[in-house]
Order: sequence, then structure tokens, then C-alpha cells
Amino acid sequence: MTMNGAGKALGWALVGCGGAGRAHAGWAAATEGVAVHGFCDIQAGMAKQLQQQYGAEYATTDPERVFADPAVDIVSIATSHSSHADLAVAALQAGKHLFLEKPMAMTTADCLRIHEAMQSAGRKLMLNFSIRFSGAARAIRRRLTAPKVSHSQCMMSRADLNRWRWHPVEGGGPLWDVGVHMVDYLCWIHDSAPVEIYATGGQITHPGELGSDDMVDTAAATIRFANDSVATFLMSDAGFNSVISKWFFEFFDGDNTAILYEHFRKVSFAAPDPNGEQVDETLTPPPIERLPLLVEAIRNDTEPYVPPQAGILSTLLIETIIASIHSGRPQQVDMSALPEPLTQ
Repeated sequence: MTMNGAGKALGWALVGCGGAGRAHAGWAAATEGVAVHGFCDIQAGMAKQLQQQYGAEYATTDPERVFADPAVDIVSIATSHSSHADLAVAALQAGKHLFLEKPMAMTTADCLRIHEAMQSAGRKLMLNFSIRFSGAARAIRRRLTAPKVSHSQCMMSRADLNRWRWHPVEGGGPLWDVGVHMVDYLCWIHDSAPVEIYATGGQITHPGELGSDDMVDTAAATIRFANDSVATFLMSDAGFNSVISKWFFEFFDGDNTAILYEHFRKVSFAAPDPNGEQVDETLTPPPIERLPLLVEAIRNDTEPYVPPQAGILSTLLIETIIASIHSGRPQQVDMSALPEPLTQ
């Protein structure tokens, strides 16, 4: 694969100029060695606004203009969930590297289609699983051995069902919006392949209001890993409490404990000292910059920090959670057709 030389700026463009896209634009503008070229959105005004804000060359409603632009090396895709697969495949087939919003796609089959296009094109793809960039979350990965038991939850105030994320086709609801973050981080910290999931839930907070009987607004799940560790998972918009914040994770490795909270900004560790007393430590380490990690992978021809395998696995697990909820039975996690490795 031909890489850009270290002295040449990598051209960047954005497809999807909503809230997530605006964050991508800020990261691109702040990343050394990246030149902002263009913005694309189905709403012309949103693309134009970012073009003017960042001094880009153009704004367009046609993603093909971005994909055909020879000056663009990296494309960030931050559109509605259901559009990720087709846009990602088109960008890769045009020879672009990708920084792709979560979920990678809304079916495992579409994730594998993206992965195949990436391999055929010889390009890099990094997922934006936000928790992995948290300094506090990274500290847990460094300091705890693989946990034996964990608990995670994402509890939110009652949702506005008019938002596209709750549309049964475009967004798929909270499992695809926040649940993918949770299962990705759990697999990363447990550092083992998930083998079985039992989940319950369904339409608990919005019965009959979601446009599809298949959509899930509440899930309580248990995930068993190949190393015999176990994780619990709770997600709903049944209510928010600021004491532990929207996101909350606990990890236990038999001796040490880590708690991640305050929107994964803060971590508290507890560990025994030589005298058997508990030693507590609370840290708020800064997050790491995101886009520079993709630039580094492109320059050095290395695996991106959050690789595509993580996106495939998170989608597979959300599909498995939904299948368990609808069947009322535990589900085996079938990874037989998936690329390796899937737990990094």
C-alpha cells in the first residue's frame, strides 16, 4: 500500500454534519498534518456552515464529490446509522481511509461487507468508540488484570422519540446509539471472546410507541466470556441520576477494583496494600486525541487504535442481545465467520 510521505498533509473531508460530525470537524482542524477540504450533508446549509467555519474548499450534498476528490485521503462518516454501510463501502472503493462513527453498521453482514471493501482497497478504518479514548477508561485497561466480574450501565432521561436515533430504520434505538459503546468497552477490558449472552427487556419505557415491535428501549444482559469472566449490562431511558452519571462501570479482578464514572472522565481504584488494608485512588486523566491515531496508522501502516474488528464484534453482540430478548433464551455468540483478532 502506498502511504503519504511524512511531510505531506493528509486531506480530510466529512460526510454528515450533525452533532457528531461537528466534533469530527474540530478534531480534524486541530490535528497536525491534516488539511480540511470539504463537507457534505443532505442539508446544504449544515455543510455550508462548517465550510465557512473551517475555511474548507467546498460544501456539497453529494458524497460522491467527496469520494471522487483526489485531494481527500481521509473521510469521516458521521451520518445516520443505517447509511454507514453503503457510504463506508463507497468511500473505501474510492481509495479513502475512514474514521467511522459507531455503529460500524447495523448488521454483522454489513460490517463484514465494509471489512471486505477495506481489505480490497488496502485502506485503514478506525471506529469512534468514545470510551476507548477516555484517559480514565485507558487507565483501567493498563492497571487491572482481566476482570473476573464487571457491571455496566447507561441510564438516561426519558428520550425524545422524534430524534432520528429512535427511528426503527435510521437509528434503531439506544442499543445502536449507546449500547455499542458499552459492549465494545466490556470486550476490550475483559480481553476475551464473548461466548454467550442472556438478555431480557424490550419496550419497557415506550411500549407500542417505537414504530416497530422489534425495537428495544431497555436491556438487562449477562455476557459470559471464553476466560469464564462475566459482565452485566443495563441500559434504559427510565431515568438519570447524577450521583453515578449516565455511564457507570465497575470491574473486579479478585483483588483490585475500578469504577468508571462521571461520563467516563473519572476512575476510582481500590487495591489491598501489603498489610491487607484497602488503598483508594481517584484519577481524572485527560483523554487522548482521536484523529492523530488514525493518521499514525496511515503513516506507519499499522493497525488503527480502534480497529474494524471492534466494530464488527460490537454489532454482533447487539444483534445477539436483541435475539436473546426476543427469544427469551440464552444465545451463543457465533463468531465463526468473523475476522481475527476480535478482542483487541
